[in-house]
Amino acid sequence: MTLAALRLVLAGGLLAAVAASPPHAATAGYAPAGDTLRAETGNVPGRDVRRDLRAGAVIAGYFSERGLPPRAGQLLLTDTGLVFRASDGEIMQTSPLVGPVRTRQGRSWRATTLDLAYVAGEGPHTVYLIRVEGSVFATDAPGVLLDMVGHPAWLDSLASREWTPRAPLAASDDSAAILAVTRRIESSPYADTLYALFGRPRRPVGLVGPKGRQAGRLGEYVGRRDSLALDPARIVSEEQLRHAMAHELGHRWQSRSPAQMRALWRDVPPIPDQRRYGHDNTGEHQAEAVAFAVHYLQATAAMPAGGDALELLERYELLVPGTRLMTRYLALQPIYARHPMRRLLLGTAS
Repeated sequence: MTLAALRLVLAGGLLAAVAASPPHAATAGYAPAGDTLRAETGNVPGRDVRRDLRAGAVIAGYFSERGLPPRAGQLLLTDTGLVFRASDGEIMQTSPLVGPVRTRQGRSWRATTLDLAYVAGEGPHTVYLIRVEGSVFATDAPGVLLDMVGHPAWLDSLASREWTPRAPLAASDDSAAILAVTRRIESSPYADTLYALFGRPRRPVGLVGPKGRQAGRLGEYVGRRDSLALDPARIVSEEQLRHAMAHELGHRWQSRSPAQMRALWRDVPPIPDQRRYGHDNTGEHQAEAVAFAVHYLQATAAMPAGGDALELLERYELLVPGTRLMTRYLALQPIYARHPMRRLLLGTAS
């Protein structure tokens, strides 16, 4: 979509449209897609991959942790496990290469950590998207990773350990802590940014109800009540909390301005990964693209404008098509008037 088309959509005003249109019913709500671990057998590799793992392998790429937007960094692999370290030094995930032995109804197996999601592009621009225990790692040079997808039989000879679950932001039986988390995010500068973009719901941020929790939702937006709800007892990081809030306020935009959203969304292809939240569901796909766009604009607010920031946006777009479009649209809003990437995104850089 051209910049001129974006400006035509903008003419009505996002905030005016949000305030004027009638509310709709509840949306499905944000729930990260779970990657079911599969146990399959494969052939013994033609080279000694285990020797490479013992020596340690380092692969550069972008890591999308459990449905969240990708971050640049390095995947470190040994014969005992793997670690993704972001470029800023933060360790985002650690996993064993293969799970411990499980036995059920007389059958034994070991769950795999790595599996190929899909391949995008071709030739020198090929990108391999590899699932890593519920997350996705995208890289142009997968190296030994390709020898381990599909659970080759030799993986079962490696030692292992149990997966380590991450603690939520609040315990499910600690109502005071749950309320404190919701009140903190509701009154944060980040929430103020979202309210400037999508408007503030009439009711205070609430908690996901029993039906929503049973469905695994981390957040919900109910249009007829203009109500936003979150579930800190199942959210494991501040980034996931922010993503859930942005996703649900994306549903508020949909609910209040459906014609505007349809005009923006023309010709956007579907999410290619069948396990990523929003696949084969246009409404959830749109809300994910909105949340990805907000994340990108926040993450690049302190970055110099240039090729690295544009490359990062392409990685977002690879996972959730429509992110680039939503990013350009949101960059038109007054709150991002001084964003370093604004001129590049809108094609007005000199």
